[in-house]
Order: sequence, then structure tokens, then C-alpha cells
Amino acid sequence: MNKLEYIKDLSTGIETISYEKVNIAYPEHTHIGHFVFGIVTDGTVGVKIDQEEFICNEGEIFSVALNLPHSIYPITDTYSMISICFPQEDNIDRELDIIRSEIIGNPELELSIADMSEKVHISSYHMIRKFASENGLTPHKFQLQCRIRKAQELLESGMKVVDVAAAVGFCDQSHLCRVFKRQVGISPEEYIRSAILSKPNK
Repeated sequence: MNKLEYIKDLSTGIETISYEKVNIAYPEHTHIGHFVFGIVTDGTVGVKIDQEEFICNEGEIFSVALNLPHSIYPITDTYSMISICFPQEDNIDRELDIIRSEIIGNPELELSIADMSEKVHISSYHMIRKFASENGLTPHKFQLQCRIRKAQELLESGMKVVDVAAAVGFCDQSHLCRVFKRQVGISPEEYIRSAILSKPNK
């Protein structure tokens, strides 16, 4: 039976994702403010971090620094893995931080490339290239990633999927579900059932 479980410690911000006999592939993405440590416990996965690509077999580990683009894909039919995301402060100054901060803070907003370019007074072409160089993803992919991250938080708070779709800027629930499953590996409904929140002791 395929199983995926999210555990978030609300007191430390540490997130643990446990995969058991899954065949989920994750397209290129980054982790904002998190250092990722993964260990494959069964099967084999392919990992691409920035421009480096390698194979991880059972018992082998990998790590991903914050903001580095990476992707993961199964080599064997299924794999099992534990991934731990540790919060890490990001003190790097970027030329386009004004755009980055706006997307992170309000991912649901419709921000056109023209508007973003005007904010930093460079052409659209150079803005996209510069943003991707600094953040690992184009502005559009970065915004989608931030929308899904916000969707996860709203789902954890108990908000209904249809309301979450509107709150994070998707045109409808089906659009949210497609992007959510592509980035998280499971549907929003499955995420709600799999997420375990560990609250701080009072």
C-alpha cells in the first residue's frame, strides 16, 4: 500500500515527510528557508540538484541547501524515503529581493512580468533571467510554488479545498488540485488526511 505522511512540528518548524512504497516524481522546485536531508530506505531514486544528477540507493542519503533547484524521480517501481526539512535563515541579499518578498508574502496576487520588471527598472527578459539565477526558478514557477505552500498551510488550518483555491489565486478547485498534486505528490484531500501537526506543549 502506497503511503505518504507529513509531520510538522509547530514549535520548531521542522517538517518530516515519510514515503512508503511510492512512485512519486517531483519536478524541479526549491525549498524557501529550509535545508533538506533525505535518506532512501527502500528502492532507488534519481536526484538532480542544480546541474548535478546522481542515483540514491537504499541506505544512501542526500541533502539540498535552501533555494537550490532540485528534482526527484523513481528509478525502481517504488521507493521508500524519509525527508526532513530544517528551517534555516536566509541572509543572502539579492538584487530582486523586492519581487521575491512580494511573491512570498502575497502569492495569490496577479503579478505580471511587466509590472515586476517596472519595479526593478530592467527589461522583462533580463528580469526573468536574473530572478531565475538568484532563486533557481522563473518568477511564474516560484509563484506557483509559493501558492501551493500557502495552500498547504490553509488546508492544515481546516479551510475547505474550494475556498483554499480562491484564497491562493487559482481560477478554480480543479486547477489547484492539478498543480498541488504535481508539486506535493498527492491531492489536497490526501494531504489533509496525511498531515500530522505536532503542537508545542503548554
